[in-house]
Amino acid sequence: MSWAQHRWLEPLSSTHEDGEMFKDRAMRIFLVHLAAFVAGVLICAGLNLWLTPGTLWFPWVLMAWSIAIATHALALLLRKTRRRERIFIDPKARASMVHLFAYLAVVLLLFFVNLTVTPRVWWFYWVALGWGIGVGFHLWCGFGKRRRRTPQQQSPRQIEAKPERKRAPGKKPKA
Repeated sequence: MSWAQHRWLEPLSSTHEDGEMFKDRAMRIFLVHLAAFVAGVLICAGLNLWLTPGTLWFPWVLMAWSIAIATHALALLLRKTRRRERIFIDPKARASMVHLFAYLAVVLLLFFVNLTVTPRVWWFYWVALGWGIGVGFHLWCGFGKRRRRTPQQQSPRQIEAKPERKRAPGKKPKA
């Protein structure tokens, strides 16, 4: 089985093969952010190695910005996939999962920073606690709270597949 045959990679592989990838606005925005990420990290690495070669600080920029790019990629993947589970089709559930991913990634990075830079003073858990409360509420709104079902918009395929209702002879169509 090739990588293009995996169901969860289907939207990415089909858009790439058809040349449609650059026509999608969300994908173009992601690619611009990815290019800015690469350029920004290269500039920071060059400045770091040129001005202060004894103190490496650009890896922190690389790690932090990598979290932002990975979060953006996850949001795009969840939005573009054709799967029907709730986290893929419900915008609130999808946003909750992206928020949870960003939270976990940043808290792990802050734990690593705390462990390597100031191992005698633990402070990362304050960020984890404060932000974790917000993430908890976001997850509750996305998954726990009972919401009314909103009618989903129909795709063009669903509209085409819907049979036309036949009117009784002599009746006018509703305006």
